[in-house]
Amino acid sequence: MALLALPGAVPAAAQDEPWAQYHGLQALDIPYANGPIGPHHVPQVWLQLHGSAPRRFGMDTGSTGIVVSAEHYIPAPGDSDDGPGRLIYNSSGRILNGERHTTDVVIEREAGQPIATARVQVLRVTHITCLERARECQPESDPRGVAFMGVGFARHSAQGTEAGPARNPFTSLTALASGAPPSSVRPGYVVTRSGVHLGMTPQLAQGFAFVKLLPNGQSDSDAPQWNAAPMTVSVDGVEGDGTILMDTGINYMFLSPPAGTGLARGTRAPAGTRIAISLPDSRQRSAHYAFTVGDRGNPLHPEKVEVVRDRVVFVNTGRMFLEGFDYLYDATGGFVGYRWNGRLSEGFGGVTPGLAAR
Repeated sequence: MALLALPGAVPAAAQDEPWAQYHGLQALDIPYANGPIGPHHVPQVWLQLHGSAPRRFGMDTGSTGIVVSAEHYIPAPGDSDDGPGRLIYNSSGRILNGERHTTDVVIEREAGQPIATARVQVLRVTHITCLERARECQPESDPRGVAFMGVGFARHSAQGTEAGPARNPFTSLTALASGAPPSSVRPGYVVTRSGVHLGMTPQLAQGFAFVKLLPNGQSDSDAPQWNAAPMTVSVDGVEGDGTILMDTGINYMFLSPPAGTGLARGTRAPAGTRIAISLPDSRQRSAHYAFTVGDRGNPLHPEKVEVVRDRVVFVNTGRMFLEGFDYLYDATGGFVGYRWNGRLSEGFGGVTPGLAAR
């Protein structure tokens, strides 16, 4: 794979080894509270908000922002009242409605073991409504048990939100429990099958294929804003370029295929459909994997493949992607990264480390 020096994007020392840009930084290791990634549960991380004991929050790379029901957050002096808001989950069709507040959120390694504090806007949910074609939604007033933390990027339009206050706790640290300065942790994270690392170090980032993201021109207070990551998808040999989302919130795949595949939108891809993904594209397969729908012997196989009605080529991988890959997001530098984790045979996929030329 060709490597590319991007003027102004990475230091000279990092042009051939992009992980060198993290020299002198630290990372905070957080194991999932409910065990390794699997098909039947969203990974969880311990958080504590004002007025509540620590509790597990689902960690979702497919959305941005914390949503919480009233019993798990009581606004405190110093918290701001930011008015009404909502957050849309396209996978289920649920619309969470409520009041926005900016508050301190304590991120914990285990219950009662703080590791860092972030100051972000959260949505205190008062009622749930549904999109017209919702897949899994029941309207509800005064819902209980809502505890979800979105840490993704490029999700404003999909969620029906606007750029503005910081909402991603993983990129908005204001204090570390160790007493070290927050600037010692690079805004971003590395997601693995067993846990998440806040920040990056040269050692942690080695072995990744780095892909530079394009700025989207919006302004957010928590970090620069980036466009979604590029990819090429092939469906039964028909290729199309589009964007990809690695989404820990679901165990299945959303596919908006290129024209000419014969797949019917609004249905599931039938058994025998061959799907191959190249990152950042088919001309530079810095990372790649493939599966045949119905082949359950492939651990990267999602629970199902929903063919959606989007007009552009798009893939939401679902969390089974993490059976074979680690995933990096550098919110400051504007990179995503993919690393083969070595758990699976390279017959299922692979990675060529370095900075992808685009």
